Amino acid sequence: MNKIWGSIRNKFLAGIVILGPLGFTVLVLKWIFNFFDGFLGPYLRRYFDWYVPGMGIVLTLIVVYIIGIIGSNYISRKPLEILDKILARIPLVKSIYNTAKGIFEAFSKQGKSSFQKVVLIQYPRKGLWTLAFVTGTTLGDDGKEYYSMFVPSTPNPTTGYVLFMIKDDVTETKISVEQGLKILISGGMAVPEKMRLGQLPERSS
Repeated sequence: MNKIWGSIRNKFLAGIVILGPLGFTVLVLKWIFNFFDGFLGPYLRRYFDWYVPGMGIVLTLIVVYIIGIIGSNYISRKPLEILDKILARIPLVKSIYNTAKGIFEAFSKQGKSSFQKVVLIQYPRKGLWTLAFVTGTTLGDDGKEYYSMFVPSTPNPTTGYVLFMIKDDVTETKISVEQGLKILISGGMAVPEKMRLGQLPERSS
């Protein structure tokens, strides 16, 4: 009897493992669909006799693309820069706006703060290795070269810490930025069996 119940339990858990990710993916995609369709979808329903679910998304994408064209134009860039400065000076609004702007620029390929590579650092103490994303380099007053790095939180990589560390104290890796993000978002469960981490410095006793 125990073997039968054990077999049923294992099959049930296997079903959860298979259906769980699929169901979660469907729920997330449904939320994303409804979220973006909800921007302009209600207006389309109000002014058109017919409406197909998803029209709001299509119209939103068109609007975003047109705004991108306007923002890329040198002549129309000035009003956007003025708007940017105004929003950056309004109390409370500036905190939200600057944070959101920094996040979108960091994850944009066109942003100046794009992640350059993945490295390993001993943080928050020696002996504990943490993935960090290099965002730039700077020269300190001591004449040494420093990495500016973003250490994301798990599983939400849009939040984290900014650290500056001497380049020689940072361990280079062969991990791609995409792979590093997958590892973080999965809470470490997406770590492959073997990774080309590079040569880790020996831990001092």
